[in-house]
Amino acid sequence: METAGIRLIAIDCDGTLFSRHGTLSEYSAGVLREMREKNIKAVICSGRPFYSISRAIDRDLFDYAVCVNGHSVVKNDGTVLFQARFFSKAETKRITALVESHNVMLAASYDDTFHYFCSKRRHFIIRSVQLLKNVARFILRRNLWHDDLISDYEKLCDHDMEKFCFSGTRKELEKIRDVLKDAYYCTFVGPFWLEIMPPGINKGTGLEKAMADAGAQPAECAAIGDGENDLPMFSAVGIPVAMANASDSVKAEACMITEYNYDRDGAARWISDHVLNNSPD
Repeated sequence: METAGIRLIAIDCDGTLFSRHGTLSEYSAGVLREMREKNIKAVICSGRPFYSISRAIDRDLFDYAVCVNGHSVVKNDGTVLFQARFFSKAETKRITALVESHNVMLAASYDDTFHYFCSKRRHFIIRSVQLLKNVARFILRRNLWHDDLISDYEKLCDHDMEKFCFSGTRKELEKIRDVLKDAYYCTFVGPFWLEIMPPGINKGTGLEKAMADAGAQPAECAAIGDGENDLPMFSAVGIPVAMANASDSVKAEACMITEYNYDRDGAARWISDHVLNNSPD
């Protein structure tokens, strides 16, 4: 596969560019910096909102951010190129009500903060389990979890919601997907993590807007990812690359697979070996 002519690389964050702890290593930061020095556009494609991406990655290390799985596309200076519609109050009410009828937890972002919700009936049990886990983390001298657990998920109707994330067993999440799949874009970003997006919005549609702004053709672009929500951006580029830790379904759609997992800088190493070494100075 010819990679010498690549002008733009789209990179997923969690499970791809970031380490196991959700941070950017010095090595990966150096690779992003070298990409920009060689005028190769870096597009961060993530389920995270822009505030979370820019907190984790210095803005001088990327050119565009495809945020919340394509819900918005933002330049590194904060200029918004695209903003999709938000869920209506009626839609939010319908989706959040599933927390009570299914054994799942709900995660949602608003006011630049991520919040976790659970059923009113299960709040005491889940909160107790979280507290016990914190006791173990304290004994092991690890950082404690301070995430609030909220049961009044109806409050989400008062905010502009971009997406919803459900966490639970695969069987339970599949039930929710079956309820919502005809009206929304539902995708598993992990075995126990289901994301719900407005229809027609995904990483691929967002990436295409960044590519158009950069004047890059699909044949000149690569994309690196590990989850099902990365498949739409694979379809948008000429060189789709799956992480070594990606699921089999993702690897099946890729033309190349990284040698290393995300916890060994697999994405950055692939860029260094296959693009930067081939890129003219």
